Amino acid sequence: MDGPMLQPPLANHVLFRTRDLDFARESVAQKFCRHRLDIVGERHLFNASHHHVAGSMISLNYISYGADVLIDPGELGDFYLVQIPVRGGAAIHNGRRQFVSDGGSASVLNPHWATRMRWWPGCAQVLVQIRKEPFLDYAQRLLGRSLAAPISFDPRIDLSRPEMQCWRSHVMALVRRAEAGSHPAGLTTALCEQQLVEDLLRLQPHDMSEFLEEKPASVPPRYLRRAVDFMRANAAEPLSIADLADVANVSPRALQLAWKAAYGASPMHALAQERLRRARHDLRYSLQATTVAGTAVKWGFAHLGRFSAAYHELFGEFPRDTLRKRER
Repeated sequence: MDGPMLQPPLANHVLFRTRDLDFARESVAQKFCRHRLDIVGERHLFNASHHHVAGSMISLNYISYGADVLIDPGELGDFYLVQIPVRGGAAIHNGRRQFVSDGGSASVLNPHWATRMRWWPGCAQVLVQIRKEPFLDYAQRLLGRSLAAPISFDPRIDLSRPEMQCWRSHVMALVRRAEAGSHPAGLTTALCEQQLVEDLLRLQPHDMSEFLEEKPASVPPRYLRRAVDFMRANAAEPLSIADLADVANVSPRALQLAWKAAYGASPMHALAQERLRRARHDLRYSLQATTVAGTAVKWGFAHLGRFSAAYHELFGEFPRDTLRKRER
């Protein structure tokens, strides 16, 4: 945490303090989800507290149990949960990932993966609860494409990365702002929440990271937006500049100029980049049997050598290397 912790975060927004295990379990479940909570170590150390401030897309929380506890909620269901240790540490299992979360790392729990945790004695964490439905709606707008499945983050947040240190500082600034506010509704504006979520999407690796592009230099006109959406939805098809111009209802030359002004590249370059990102996504995450050659053909690359060269130029590795990493 930034600076010495003179008092627990959100100390003016206490939901409960208790030594009763059943009461703590049921009270936490009211804000999160049903879960198993068991004391693993010395029972006399158990002294649970939960502080909470609600926002629009997110809520801020502080939780401590005192004792060594096992927490097993299974799948969280309708929210993502970022956990930032402010004291002590925990063993985190989310999906197939297992790691220790302490001063050097935080965690983001994916709601569609089973979660199991062991908070060691003295562990205390700030928790950012992100409602799944508005988060995914916002992510789709940011990505400029529909999501076939919920976003899956790398559950371990590496706090040695300067950008994630800044993100943690942003969270703690919101905590201090909520602490200073006279009413919980004054937590933050929707704009601040969206910025926090957008930064998490841009900075923490997930299975859609390759589709996050820089914002356009200018606000694209509506006809250009139609062409971009059509290109992304039909990237596997043999599209031409004339096809995109027909969708936009402008001339090919007008489309090229508008695309260049907004995105700094030509429509055909953007199409090639989109196909390469789709190919990388398949090689990294597809649940079906995948080959480099089959992936290249699927996304419109007839020449395997040129596909591999373009892939390497964009991602810094060859397609076969990406596939081997997944297989390992």
